[in-house]
Amino acid sequence: MRLRREHGGVPRPIETIRHWNRDFTLLAIAVFAVGVFFGVQLTMYNNFIVDRLAIEPEDLGVVEALREAPGLLNALIIAGLAGIAAPLSAGLSLILMGAGLMAYTAVHTVFALALWSVVWSIGFHCWVPLEQTMALQFSQGEEKGRWLGQLRAVSSVGWLLAILVCLTTYRYIGYNGLYVIAGLAAMGGGVAVLFASRKRTPGERSFVFRRRYSIYYALQFLQGCRKQMFITFAIFALVKVHGMPVTTTMVLVLINQILVTLSGPTVGRWVDRFGERWMLSASYLGLIVVFVGYATVTHRPTLYVLYCIDNMIFFGGIALTTYIYKVAPAEDLKPTLSMGVTMNHASSVAAPLIGGFVWYFFGYEVIFFAGAVLAFISLIVSQWVRPEQFALENPQVDGAPG
Repeated sequence: MRLRREHGGVPRPIETIRHWNRDFTLLAIAVFAVGVFFGVQLTMYNNFIVDRLAIEPEDLGVVEALREAPGLLNALIIAGLAGIAAPLSAGLSLILMGAGLMAYTAVHTVFALALWSVVWSIGFHCWVPLEQTMALQFSQGEEKGRWLGQLRAVSSVGWLLAILVCLTTYRYIGYNGLYVIAGLAAMGGGVAVLFASRKRTPGERSFVFRRRYSIYYALQFLQGCRKQMFITFAIFALVKVHGMPVTTTMVLVLINQILVTLSGPTVGRWVDRFGERWMLSASYLGLIVVFVGYATVTHRPTLYVLYCIDNMIFFGGIALTTYIYKVAPAEDLKPTLSMGVTMNHASSVAAPLIGGFVWYFFGYEVIFFAGAVLAFISLIVSQWVRPEQFALENPQVDGAPG
């Protein structure tokens, strides 16, 4: 396969990095570190909790509900940090993330698992809107989807590296060693982003909840429920129901991240080219297929393919971020992204808790059929995503394209 080159024979990834400014580069380092964090955490987690704790679905549902709880308070937490520059808050958030995951080395009970999951979750849920805010601020031009796609690819490279480390070192250092590596990586990313420019948006508000952002809130609410159902129970079902071994888990996540890394920049450009409504619609149609497949298919290789498809449909998140960038003025951006995280978790806290008991009483298939229904509702709601119409009706909004 030929490596695509441009500008005098320079490989496209290198040429892309050359266009990054200093702040965007520091943010990319932090995003890479978060990729390493989740490359270890999500790859090892399901096998870890089954092997070490022999956890049951209803217990997992409780743990995941508690872990997602900090997201409910995200808007209030970010409002409390309104006087602090985003890079400083983000750096401290990643340091807390790393410390919480490193504490998994001492986990031998479900209570301890829940406790330290909540600790790193606080850091992560503060990081999410801050990362999105900095990505929009530090990137150049109006084609924000392209820059967000590049960051997604950077995160996936971090995942890839982490998965390779898991594959090559697991038998020697076990779960504990890998959690220490991931925790230190997150802390390193936090230190890096501390050196980014600490510029504040003039007149930035600390808290925003407005009717004109209701479509964004609704889609975030639906996404939180649907996303958490899949994150909590998809790989868990492969391990618990279909007997997927830990080595297969690592290979599956590795293949998935290779696909995301290769497609990230292109998908970001698609969001800029085709618009948010079309890309959201495509993602929700794909999710319907994935959820129905998980509910009805027992052939393990097919389920592996569906898992990769679900993770490839990440452009829905990019489209939501670029949508709110277009309809919200600069001073509303960070608090509105934060409110989106809160709305996302208003549903994602309940989803694993209810899902665990649904699995126990009715079987895992019901969870995935419910996910398909939620994706269908999201498809309907997404038809009201029309940033260009909003810009015409609200020409005073600075964030809208003029």
